[in-house]
Amino acid sequence: MATAAGNLHAPEGTAEGVPPDHQDADQSWAARWFVPALVGISAVALAIRVAFVLIRQSAVELVTGDAYWYHFQAKLVAEGRGFLHPFDFYKDGIVAPGADHPPGFVLILAALDVIGIDTPQGQRLVMCIVGTASVVVMALLARRLAGPIAGLAAAGVAAVYPNIWINDGMLMVETVFILSTALALLCCYRYLETPSLAWLAGVAAALTVGAMHRPEALAVFGILVLPMVLGRRALDWRTRIVHLAVAAIIPIASFAPWALYNMTRFEAPVLLSTGAGQTLAAGNCDLTYSGTFLGFYDTNCLREPQIVEPTEPDRSLRDGEYREIALGYMSEHRGELPKVMAARVGRVWHLYRVEQSIGLDGFVEGRAGGEPGGDFRLVREALWAYYVLVPFAIAGLVLLRRRRVAIYPLLAQPLLVTFTAAATFGITRYRAGAEVTIVVAAAVAIGAIVAHLSAPAGRKDHADVR
Repeated sequence: MATAAGNLHAPEGTAEGVPPDHQDADQSWAARWFVPALVGISAVALAIRVAFVLIRQSAVELVTGDAYWYHFQAKLVAEGRGFLHPFDFYKDGIVAPGADHPPGFVLILAALDVIGIDTPQGQRLVMCIVGTASVVVMALLARRLAGPIAGLAAAGVAAVYPNIWINDGMLMVETVFILSTALALLCCYRYLETPSLAWLAGVAAALTVGAMHRPEALAVFGILVLPMVLGRRALDWRTRIVHLAVAAIIPIASFAPWALYNMTRFEAPVLLSTGAGQTLAAGNCDLTYSGTFLGFYDTNCLREPQIVEPTEPDRSLRDGEYREIALGYMSEHRGELPKVMAARVGRVWHLYRVEQSIGLDGFVEGRAGGEPGGDFRLVREALWAYYVLVPFAIAGLVLLRRRRVAIYPLLAQPLLVTFTAAATFGITRYRAGAEVTIVVAAAVAIGAIVAHLSAPAGRKDHADVR
């Protein structure tokens, strides 16, 4: 039986083609133990993350890169100096505005600075708590989709899956982005069951938080929110329009102060950040269209002899120059774009130059933890864990589809990841939002297997548990 709110899944406590008493018997043990088991799994998840920070990340000093930017710009904000460019300020003594990234993560770290958690290691430990919260939300999401067994499976997988918890020790935006993605999906499925304005506001708020950390997340409003609202046949068209208006107002109102603030600092409008042009330029030059870094990025693309470096002091104008350089190069090499875009997508999904990705993740991206160029075993284990989970995730999506559960919300992040990689370059951390889908969908399949194996012998033929 489908709900009137858009065929999400069968009503609570039933599953398509499964008598309610069979499902209840099969899942009753998991329902009884769900909360204490989730608490125990969460404790394990937190311990893994803290161990990574204490053992591997304690030796890492912030000297450059995005983590340096977030930590030191947050320090400037906490000191009341505003969103200055931290590299200019701390390395060259220059006071200049900085908006290379949206403000979300900087504001979080600035708040930690204010309350006295002002070291990189202390802030990493706080991110371990945020990452553990993601484990709980993914468990709740999987439980809503497929019952308590799947929920506990999702918690267990998210607790130990390296491609989730590595982010929590990196002092990067992916930790918060994963949590916001999971929350958005949880609210989304509640909205599909009960299309209320409150649940839709939850979706929009979570996606806005995500976009405050990774600006490409704004595209999810078009990929997910638009079809989700327009497809609610239980609502009349006037109500659907009102819902869409509210969903649009939340991100607009959230980003408006940032955009207005930037109007006082830069010559050109800066709605999100001044980093898009530089990102495009780093992935579009001779070094990334062939050879070792095909489909990846190379910071040498931003320097001579690859380009004539922009000299405009205002970074909003300089970003436009980088964008024009990148788009000009793409236009001149349009015949190579299909090859390059395929390589980018292959890299982000670990289908192209897989062995090389271990070194790039470990050395260039620092995802192995510890000193650069150290032991890469962790990223190798993360790669194999990904390969193990993906078949389960595909099976879980198929299973949900067979049960008439809407799966397009779970596919929104994989679509965004693919598009982002094709447009820029393929790196593992761009896949962060899609890891939520991988974990939750894989848990659905694992939950079905566990339910089948734990069902009484006479019921195994029927145990297709929700």
